[in-house]
Amino acid sequence: MSSSTLRPAWRRRLYGHLSLARVSNSPTVVSNVLAGAALAGGAGLPLVLLAAAMLLFYTAGMYLNDLLDLRIDRRERPERPLPSGLILPGEAWVVTAGLFGLGGWLLWLAGGAALLSGLVLLGLIVLYDAWHKTNPLSPLVMGLTRALVYVTAAFAFVPHLSSSLLIWSALLTLYVAGLTYVAKTEHRSGPARFWPVALVLAPAVYAYVGGFAWPVWMLALLLAAWVGRSLTFVYGPQRNIGGAVGRMIAGISLLDALVLGGAGAWALLPWALAAFALTRWWQRHIQGT
Repeated sequence: MSSSTLRPAWRRRLYGHLSLARVSNSPTVVSNVLAGAALAGGAGLPLVLLAAAMLLFYTAGMYLNDLLDLRIDRRERPERPLPSGLILPGEAWVVTAGLFGLGGWLLWLAGGAALLSGLVLLGLIVLYDAWHKTNPLSPLVMGLTRALVYVTAAFAFVPHLSSSLLIWSALLTLYVAGLTYVAKTEHRSGPARFWPVALVLAPAVYAYVGGFAWPVWMLALLLAAWVGRSLTFVYGPQRNIGGAVGRMIAGISLLDALVLGGAGAWALLPWALAAFALTRWWQRHIQGT
C-alpha cells in the first residue's frame, strides 16, 4: 500500500485521538495550574511536572467520558471516533489507563500532598464520567474537578491552603458549573433560565468588591466582557449553545489571568492569555464539546 494511501488514514486516526482528548480545551488546564501555583507562591520546575500531570488526568478523563458514553453515542453521536469505529474501545481503554498512571507518577514526584489531592481529583473525574447524564449536580462535580487543579498545584508548594486559594477555587467551581447550567437551562421560560448567569459572572464581581487594584479590575472587565459576548449565543437571536459553551471554556484561562493578577504574578499573565488564544484557535479545528 502506498504512503499516499496510508497518510490520510493516519491523519484520520490522529484526529480521532485528538477529538477524544478534547485537546482544544487543554490549554485551560495549564493556566489552571499556573493560577493555583501562584496562589501558593510557587514557581519553577514543579510547575512543569504539575502541568504535565494535570494535562494527563484531563486527557484521560476525556477518553473515559467517551468510553462510558459509548452506548449513548452510538445512538446520538455516531460520528464520534469510538462509535464510528475510527478508534477501537480497547485502544482507548489502554490510553486512558496509561494516562492516569503516568499522571499519578508525576504527582508522586511533585510531593505527597499533591499526590493525595490528585487522587481525589481522579476520583471526581471518574464519578463525573460515570454519572453525569442523570446526576442533577454533575455541573457542580465538573466545577470541583477544575477547582482541584488549583488545590493540587498549591499542595506541591505549601502544606496548607490559604483563604485566597479557597475563595478563588470556589469561584472557579461556580464559573464552570455555571457555564454547564447555562446550556441546560436555555430552553426554560421565564427568569429561571437566567440564574446561571450569576455563576459565570461571580469571579468578575468578586474582583471588583474584593479590594483589588485597578489593573485587576481591567482583567475582571475583560472576563466579564467575554462572558457577556459568549452569552449572546445563548440568549440572543442567533442560538449556538455549543459555541457559547466553547467560548466560556476558553474563558477559564481569562479567569486564571484574573487570579494571577490578584496574586501579583504578573510575569505569568502572558501565559494565561496565550492559553486563552490557543484554546480559541484550536477550537476552530477540533471540537471541544
